[in-house]
Amino acid sequence: MTLYTKLGDDLDTIVKSFATNPAVTERQKQIWRQAGKKKAITHGMFGYDHEKALAFDDGTTVGSTKINNARRSWDYAEGHAFPPTEDVARFCLFMHLDLYRTLALILKAEWERFFAHDMNDWKANNGANLTDILFGADPHSLRGALAGFEPQGDRLLALLKELVSRHTPFSTQSANGGIPFLEGHTPSTFEFLVKEMIMGRYHFYATESAELAHFTAHVRKEFALLVEGTGEQQRVFSLEKARWVALRQELEDIYLLIENQRLKNAHTQREWLIAFGKEQIAYVEAFLDHARSDKRLNLKRANPGWTLQDIEQRLEEEEMEGQLELSRLRTDTALAPHLMRRPGEDNGGEGADPTRYIKECKTVLRKIRRLLHPDRLMHHPSYKHFTDGQRERLQELLLSALDIRPDELGYPEGYLLHDMRSLEGLKNALSRIETILGNPGVDTDERLMIEGETLPRKLEWLRRENRILEDEILAAKAELQALLEDEDTTEKRVILDNPADHERIKATFRADTQKKRQEIERLKAELNALLNRNRRTYDPEPPL
Repeated sequence: MTLYTKLGDDLDTIVKSFATNPAVTERQKQIWRQAGKKKAITHGMFGYDHEKALAFDDGTTVGSTKINNARRSWDYAEGHAFPPTEDVARFCLFMHLDLYRTLALILKAEWERFFAHDMNDWKANNGANLTDILFGADPHSLRGALAGFEPQGDRLLALLKELVSRHTPFSTQSANGGIPFLEGHTPSTFEFLVKEMIMGRYHFYATESAELAHFTAHVRKEFALLVEGTGEQQRVFSLEKARWVALRQELEDIYLLIENQRLKNAHTQREWLIAFGKEQIAYVEAFLDHARSDKRLNLKRANPGWTLQDIEQRLEEEEMEGQLELSRLRTDTALAPHLMRRPGEDNGGEGADPTRYIKECKTVLRKIRRLLHPDRLMHHPSYKHFTDGQRERLQELLLSALDIRPDELGYPEGYLLHDMRSLEGLKNALSRIETILGNPGVDTDERLMIEGETLPRKLEWLRRENRILEDEILAAKAELQALLEDEDTTEKRVILDNPADHERIKATFRADTQKKRQEIERLKAELNALLNRNRRTYDPEPPL
């Protein structure tokens, strides 16, 4: 589900702030004021034929459509009517919004028309729910639509200039005729602003959101540097930054797909252990016993003078990993049947806003992956304190922190966390990684931080960062492909989906285990014969 605030909801929030908006004039308060249960501003007042239609001092109404049509701007079912861009812009000026909130609302209005009507052929009263279209887009189609969404910056700038010059009180204009509302933007810088807002999807957020406020503050600072650069520098910077934002978004989407696929594979493994865990444990025990017996025999052949004690000492460390694997298998098999939650039982994540939940998951994943990437890891403050030996194991140790934990499994189908990693699980993974690095609580989210004190330095940083991101995307795609095409998981899934074949699979497990046991006896007998030559008898260990 797409993280998105509808235009109608945004307009309602702004309307509700009318009484507390310090920029609202006394004249406006006198004309549009709450009387008893009657609201100060209603949806109908966006219609030009309403008796209290929203209007400027010169009598120009905010809306250009009739009451009934204006009200349909809030109907996101079948009867929706897309409000004209000019009406949205006039409303922003009427409510004294700044340039950035105004632009976000205008782009939101144009996006809804573009995405629903142009991209998805939505038409009023044809049975399709507009909300489903706006919120139901998958990441791939959404990226494609955003790439094709190209509102003309020069057209929007011309519209705003005209409306501001006509409807903004003279006292707010500077002495030389400039328009403070536009904050000094030229056609080229305004075009860049439009592209940046679209690429960052800031028109998806609520106009009063912290995300848009943060974006506005950042852009204002960056704009001060941008206007000092040449036209060519501005153009190149615009392209590189748009590419940077797009690459980061693509990488976030892939990382979330990776984690969700890992969870899906873990579900398959849990189901497999429920169905075949007992047989697999027996086979793994036999497999490890066979490997141990084979190694003992080969060591004795290569070292005729060795005693059984010599052989055991040599194998002790090598066999530890296999025994740990067997121990984990036993534990996972014992837990697997008990991990399935019942509907309504502690189904974490349910009741939360799915789009907000997914966004938070992506944020945590971005922090995790920045800490895990080898190139970035080398520049981590803690990295220099690790020994060469520790560095060799560091990547493996950090990646293990992302392992699916048992408490993330077992959510029933239809629940959010059945199909995606839990936010709590990802936060715990981040904490484990930060603990390993000795860097708890350090914010690694540089979403809006382009380094460099001058425009050329920022451009240099962007180019370098984009090269790194491209490499990360290639690596992430390879990781996702490996998870999707994992032969072991695919084979298990096919078997699990065919219950009629389960007894045959169990019988095969038992037969293979028996063959291993027979081979083990042969190997042990041969080893005993070699040991007897040294008058040492190998006393086979009791079965596990």
